[in-house]
This record gives sequence, C-alpha cells and structure tokens, in this order.
Amino acid sequence: MESISKPTPARQVVTRSPKRGVGILNCPWFQPVAIHHESRLEKHFVLRAMLSPIVRGILHQPFEITLGPKERYTPDFLLTFLNGQRAVVEVKRSERIKELQDRLDRIADRLADDGIPFFVVHQGQIEGERRAERAALFRRYAMFSVDSQRLNDAVALVCSRPSGISISSVMKRCRLSQPQLFHAIARRLVVLGPKLLTSDSDPVYPPLTEISDASHQFGSWFGCAAWRTHA
Repeated sequence: MESISKPTPARQVVTRSPKRGVGILNCPWFQPVAIHHESRLEKHFVLRAMLSPIVRGILHQPFEITLGPKERYTPDFLLTFLNGQRAVVEVKRSERIKELQDRLDRIADRLADDGIPFFVVHQGQIEGERRAERAALFRRYAMFSVDSQRLNDAVALVCSRPSGISISSVMKRCRLSQPQLFHAIARRLVVLGPKLLTSDSDPVYPPLTEISDASHQFGSWFGCAAWRTHA
C-alpha cells in the first residue's frame, strides 16, 4: 500500500470558472503556499479553516491514493495542525453524502491505515449562520495597517484573560478600531469562537498554545466529527 507521508499536490487548479468558483487564495500571513479551490464551497471552507486556532497549513488536492483495482481518490484538502497531526477533509454538498456513503467508508478505512482522520464537511457546517461570510470579511482586513504598539497591547490584554474578554472592552481599552481588531482576528493574534460572532459583547480569546486532541478540536470548529465507517 503506497505511503502518503510526503504529500505534494496531485494536480494544480489553473483555470478560473465563474460558475464553479475555481480560484486561488494567496494568504502569506497564514502560509507561503497559495491555496487552490475548485468551488465556492471549497473557498468558504478554506476561509473558515484559516481562522481555526489549531490549523497550521492547508494543501489542496495533496495526493492520490488507491481504494481498489480501478478506484482512486484525491482528497480536497490535507490540513496540518499546530502539533504536527494531520487530517483529510472532503467538502461535499449535504444532499450528496448519502449516495457516496460506501465510497466515503472506503476512503476513511484507507486513510485510517496511515493514522489520518477523515472529515466530510457540508455547506451547513461551512456556511451556516453566515459564518463563511464573516470569515471572508476578516480576510479583507488581514493586510490592514495597524499601529504595532496598540496591536501588542491588545494581544497582551486578551492573553491575560484566557476565559475571554469582550470585543468592546478590547477596543475601548486599547483604542482599537473595528478594522484594526478584525486585522488581529484575521492574523489569529486573537481568536473568536467557532461561530465567529462579532457583537460588542462577544468574546475574543488568546491563541492556542496547546492541543489536547486536534481531531476533536477541529471537528468542534465546524460542528462535525471524523467520519465513522458504516456497518
């Protein structure tokens, strides 16, 4: 059985399509390698995943594996977490998951041979409650220019409150504008909860420094669990 210990892109996405949402996300503050996507839903997944406090890297179509004599599979994404653990993510419309259940079972079993958890994430988990829309908004502020001293003060304040501090308190005490705070969120200098809520009373948290269970923590970010093979 072939090894997948050294992932490299299985193929490159080079053609843009307004109907399918094919394109490239260049986010150098997150990782030096651009992230390709082949649908609008994949793009929204990436925007959400980049804000997860435990995700260190995202690679699109990282490798190809054999499922059977005439069946192969190329994952949508390979994620690497801060502790070095990895997970494969398949982005699918919810209405297609049931019909693909047998194939998804085979994929999960194959990846389990290499100790890699497999997630199937659908549009409700990615876009529900306008979370992807807010994630896209944060990305726009990632390159925003912010006074470094104010930014450092804000990060220090948030890090002194591990249980969270309200957005309004951070902005008021550190004299930050909303765009400046959104810059800090986009860069994950401070982090939001999974719903990405940004009202004055919603909290921001320090970035994570320890990961107890990367698979569980990532699943919690999208409200899902690693795929379990059906009997």
